Amino acid sequence: MKKGIFTILISLFLIILILVLYKYQSNKIIHIDYNKNVSGENLILNEETNSHKTLSNVTTDENKNDSNNIAEKNENNIKNEKINEVETKNNIEEKNKMQKKKIIVIDPGHQEKGDSSKEPIGPGASETKAKVTTGATGNYTKQKESVLTLKVAQALEKQLKQEGYTVIMTRTTNNINISNSERASIANNAKADAFIRIHADSYDDSNVNRNINIMPKF
Repeated sequence: MKKGIFTILISLFLIILILVLYKYQSNKIIHIDYNKNVSGENLILNEETNSHKTLSNVTTDENKNDSNNIAEKNENNIKNEKINEVETKNNIEEKNKMQKKKIIVIDPGHQEKGDSSKEPIGPGASETKAKVTTGATGNYTKQKESVLTLKVAQALEKQLKQEGYTVIMTRTTNNINISNSERASIANNAKADAFIRIHADSYDDSNVNRNINIMPKF
C-alpha cells in the first residue's frame, strides 16, 4: 500500500515537474519570439527611419542646391542687367556726345517774295543768277513751295534736336530776304557737318510722284 502511494506521489511530482518545465519553456519561447518581433520591428523601424533620414537629407541637399543655383542665377542675371544697363547708358551718352558735336544746317528753300537781283552761281564764278525766287506753287493744293519747305524743315529740326544734334536754320519765317549764297555762308561759317536744302518742285502731270536727292561727291 505504501509502495503504491509512493509511486503515485512520484508520478505526481514528475507530472508537476514536467508541467513546470513545459511552462518555463513556453514562456521562454514566447519571450524569445517577442524579442525577435520587437527587434525585427525596431530593425524595420530603424531602417525606415534611416531611409527617411537619408531621403530627407538628400531632399534637403537638393533643395539647398536648387536654392543656391536659383540665387546664383538671379545674381548673375542682376549683374548682367546692370552691365547691360551701364553699357547702354554709356553708348547713349557717347552717341549723344557725338551727336552734340555734329552741326546740321537746314535750308528751307525759297521765301515769300523773290529777289531777282543777281549773284554768282558759286564762289569765284563769273556766271550769275537771281539771288532767290519764290519757288513753285502746288497745282492742286495751291500752297507755295516756300511755305511747304519751311513746314518740312521745322519738323526735321525738331526730330534732329531730339536725337541730340545741333541744328541751325537758315530761315524760320517766310517773310525774309536771304540769297542762296548767304544761306551757304551760314553753313560754312558754322562749319556744319551737313547742309540740308529742302525744295518741293512741281510738275504739270499729277501722275508724276518722286523725290530728288542732290548731294556733293566726297
